[in-house]
Amino acid sequence: MKARRSATRAIALSAAVLAGCAVPPVERRETPQLELPVPAAVVPQMPAEWWKSFDDRRLDALVAEALANNRDLARAISRIDESRAVLRLASADRLPRVDANVSGSRQHFGENAPLTIGGNRLTFNDFRANLSVAYEVDLWSRAASLSAAAREELLASEFARDTLRIVLAAQVVQSYATLQSLDAQLLLFGEAVLAQRDSLRLQRMRFNAGDISELDVQQLEAELIDNEAQLPKLERARGEAERALALVLGRSPKDLLERGLVRSEAPTLRASGVPAGLPSDLLLRRPDVQAAEARLRAAGARVDAARAAYFPGITLTAAYGFQSTELSNLFDGRSLAWSILAALTQPIWDGGRIDAQYEITQARHRQLELDYRDRVAVAFQETRDALGAFAEASATLRSAQRRAQALARAAELTRTRYDGGQSSRLDVINADRLALTAQAQGADAARALTEAQANVFRVLGGGWHVSSLH
Repeated sequence: MKARRSATRAIALSAAVLAGCAVPPVERRETPQLELPVPAAVVPQMPAEWWKSFDDRRLDALVAEALANNRDLARAISRIDESRAVLRLASADRLPRVDANVSGSRQHFGENAPLTIGGNRLTFNDFRANLSVAYEVDLWSRAASLSAAAREELLASEFARDTLRIVLAAQVVQSYATLQSLDAQLLLFGEAVLAQRDSLRLQRMRFNAGDISELDVQQLEAELIDNEAQLPKLERARGEAERALALVLGRSPKDLLERGLVRSEAPTLRASGVPAGLPSDLLLRRPDVQAAEARLRAAGARVDAARAAYFPGITLTAAYGFQSTELSNLFDGRSLAWSILAALTQPIWDGGRIDAQYEITQARHRQLELDYRDRVAVAFQETRDALGAFAEASATLRSAQRRAQALARAAELTRTRYDGGQSSRLDVINADRLALTAQAQGADAARALTEAQANVFRVLGGGWHVSSLH
């Protein structure tokens, strides 16, 4: 009867202790429901390797080189390896732990020690060999929540890698377009300089023959000097663009100085179109948006783990093996020893540590929810801006091409009039300058259109099929 009453009191005391703990209520957490634009009627199929739509094998090779050798991408992949190891560590906490233990000791107790026989000193050996098993019962899903958080962090790191892949591909395409634009401008100004040098030589011959005035010669020479001055500027800009692209490709410092970038003759890039409309579903599948969502879910799982710390912890341990005072008969059947232990630990007072940890995880969750909302809003803003920039670049290129054709024809007519004595040499120089400038602007407009198109693919997620874990 006494034992029964003692057990009843212990149960009542435990219930009172548990009832006195201020355990936070369970929170229902879901990904925030955002007010999004009506999705397009047809969600466009984004090609995974969208840059191949430019049909330039050398560009394809450069993108492949960047994805294979870029150091930022290598760091992102290393972070995935780290996250995967963290997940294995968190998952291991949910499993029993088995240890093999072998020990040997010799102990001596004096006459005044509590462990004596008849007041005599006691000296003995203690040899042990056993297997022990320890298991924490995850009754409140603390370990499961931490494992879920680690899995979401792994997903976030994979999405971060995919985001970087998209950015790198867009950078390579845009840098390649810049190089081809500079190549085109160098070609234009180089041909103009050669033509003007020949023209200046002929004009000097005509001046020496008394057919034209010195003014015609000086005007042409001034224009030649101005165009020659553009060549080193364009060469410098091209060199800087090449080295910037080489860094993105992950090339060594030696390669930056000694290796050139092989590319197609300018201009070869051509716009291949972009998806129409604003597909909301596609934007929500952007890797950076999915990374923000995965981090939010991880934070929610950590809140659950912190809440579980308010409840009792239950630990089961068992040992099976041998124990003897003599090494020679350690593994004798009479040396068999085993033990089983169940322990329950209920936090009562810890100076507010559990409360503080719970509040930390809640605050972190609120921060990441705001981050997710911001990331979605930025995705829509970037897409609207990118589509607008692409439309503007398309219109600008069409205008630049028509203007270049018109000015080229005007220059041709001006030269005809000059040959007929109806225009001055200055008229010819001005017409040629305008035609040359228009051609250079056309090459730059083509670059701007390609860059705008690459940016559209970037902000739409680039078509990567991300994360096998998701």
